[in-house]
Amino acid sequence: MSTQASGFGRFVPEPRSLLLVAVVLNAELLLVFLYVALVDGPATDPVLLGFPFVWINIAALVVLKVRPASAPSRRRAIAAAVAVGYALLLGYVGGVFGLGGQGTGLRTVLVAPPGFSPTLIYSGATLGIVLIPWKVAGYLALSYLVYVTVVDASGGLAGGFLGLFSCVSCVLPIVASALGGVVGVGSTLYQAAALQSYGASTVVFLMSVALLSAVHRFDVTILGWLRSR
Repeated sequence: MSTQASGFGRFVPEPRSLLLVAVVLNAELLLVFLYVALVDGPATDPVLLGFPFVWINIAALVVLKVRPASAPSRRRAIAAAVAVGYALLLGYVGGVFGLGGQGTGLRTVLVAPPGFSPTLIYSGATLGIVLIPWKVAGYLALSYLVYVTVVDASGGLAGGFLGLFSCVSCVLPIVASALGGVVGVGSTLYQAAALQSYGASTVVFLMSVALLSAVHRFDVTILGWLRSR
């Protein structure tokens, strides 16, 4: 009985972790209340107000908790190149940046729901960029998980690449962004809000993080144990 209890004990968060979670959630809730109270005509849709924190919190959790296995420098360099390429592809189809623009220069959107604000928008003659905090955080977290997946590849580099590009969790957010419609970089923030299904994109994001994290844990714990036998 005690053995079983100790086994389940590792899944119980430490009091310090619970306190940190409570502080973060209360701070985010305070930001939402301040936004609704101080902004004229604020958005009040619970989904619109809540989902950015899901992306940001999960992204922070990924960076804090997931660590790649030790690997040769060459594999780490290749994994970094793959992750950067993945981030660029995800950013392009997800509307973070694109070719062409209106030439209006750099501006900042501050009057927007928390997680949308501050949004940096750059529109040049040949390049447009829209940096929305929740989206940038989520895409960087997915790219980091791709890096970890390639670094942890147990079947050699070839097996790692095959596993990466056949992995539904890697392709899913890219396909979902493309099917959801690429938001033009010259569009306003609220046009973007009208064109995207945030609930669906959040589900896809959570599924992708869960699947990529599962691949990482499976490789590190199960296959690593088998290779050592």
